[in-house]
Amino acid sequence: MNLPDWRAISFDQGILADPTPDQSRIVLWVSGERDASFQHWERIVNVMRGEIWSEQGLCATAATVVPARQRLRSGFGQLFHGLRRSNKNRDFSLPDGSTSEQCGERRTDVLLVWSLDPQIAIDLARIQSAWPQASRCQRMGQNLFLVSGVQGRAGRGSEPVGSQPGGVQTQPAGSPREQAEVLVAAARQSGDRPQEATALADLGVTQLSEGNAAGAIASLEAALAIARELGDQEREYDIVGNLGLALLGVGQPARARQIFEQGLGYVRSRSDHLGEKTAMERLGLAHWHLREYSIALSCFEQALSLARLVGDRMQAGNLLWYLSIQHAEMGQRDLAIARAEESIALFKAMGRPQAAWYGSNLQKYRMGLYEETAAASSSGVSVSPQSYLGGAIVASVMPGQQQSQATSQPNSGPGLLRMAMSATKAMATFVGSGMKTAPAELQQKRIQTCGTCEHHTGMRCKVCGCFTHVKSKLLHEDCPIGKWPG
Repeated sequence: MNLPDWRAISFDQGILADPTPDQSRIVLWVSGERDASFQHWERIVNVMRGEIWSEQGLCATAATVVPARQRLRSGFGQLFHGLRRSNKNRDFSLPDGSTSEQCGERRTDVLLVWSLDPQIAIDLARIQSAWPQASRCQRMGQNLFLVSGVQGRAGRGSEPVGSQPGGVQTQPAGSPREQAEVLVAAARQSGDRPQEATALADLGVTQLSEGNAAGAIASLEAALAIARELGDQEREYDIVGNLGLALLGVGQPARARQIFEQGLGYVRSRSDHLGEKTAMERLGLAHWHLREYSIALSCFEQALSLARLVGDRMQAGNLLWYLSIQHAEMGQRDLAIARAEESIALFKAMGRPQAAWYGSNLQKYRMGLYEETAAASSSGVSVSPQSYLGGAIVASVMPGQQQSQATSQPNSGPGLLRMAMSATKAMATFVGSGMKTAPAELQQKRIQTCGTCEHHTGMRCKVCGCFTHVKSKLLHEDCPIGKWPG
């Protein structure tokens, strides 16, 4: 099946077409907002040699969208042109010969759709019926539409593997690692280097959550090489942060600490409180592995202040529990109990099931009981509420988790408090203590919201670390920056 003759299409107002000698290639420009300094555009290009498919009289092919901005040549614009330009931005020529620069991430969840019979008109209702999960359906011209928020052949009569009625997708078997592997292969096939780096980072995170720290390091280092080749500092920061966690998993805390310190400098230079909160937490974990408990305590305290500043109550509860463990490591029993009680009270106020099993372990700690620290699983992989969510792998790199079943941990140490975050018993309590599944409509709304967020990789949230398709199913969960409620 061939593409239509783009030169014969009558485009709508505000849509410009780049003349291209190759009929199999189309470049469209959609005008956007205009302010005192810039005219904003979207550059839409069909994927070269991309598959074309048809169903029910509609044809579709994959495309990409790149946001761009055209500088308006005022005196101030010329004066500050060199100062505002990012070294990772790409220059484009508009059809009128003027230049523009990339000003955001390229999107690949896009289709160009047209009518199989050019004599039969298609309208918005028909497009929305074919792609009900789409976040955007825009007419581009006579019998031509742009559909965003879909991946591949995700239309009516061609449901994705693992989809449920209503357009809510479930994870295929072996996910999220298998899903990440598919995304890596797709990015390589399309030649999308930025997406390949992100997909490799997602793959590394899934490997680490499964306990494969060595595999995670290999994936993350491959992602890092691409990000540095592209000069993409923001993507590099996300990758190296997770690389540091993987290094903790293979017993290299000194190297991890160095990485976390560099990341802390980067987010502070951007006044990024969300990033600084995460960097301080990770730095605390590195010092904890190095048995520098007082420094770890200070890092967690600073992370807690930042979590409260940005309103991340879930992370505040986790950090209070980390502080409790650090006080226990230092033999400060009363302070350990006080911080643990603060954590439990916060989780109770949020209606979180963590409160139940944290309270149980704290009671044992308080009463002078002890309990055997069981191996996390037959494979040696720790299981925790966080690893269940599929992305927040902090609990997977906590020191002192994997001990023999014959080894008992007296409650005078932090063992019982650590167990609350990592043991299999805690996981069983989590599953049976009020975890409820969100309705399909709410899951879909959450996923769509995350899909438009700058902190979302396509699989996971870079703020909380969770995989979206897992977290969105849990009724009691919420967005760390308040974009969707619990």
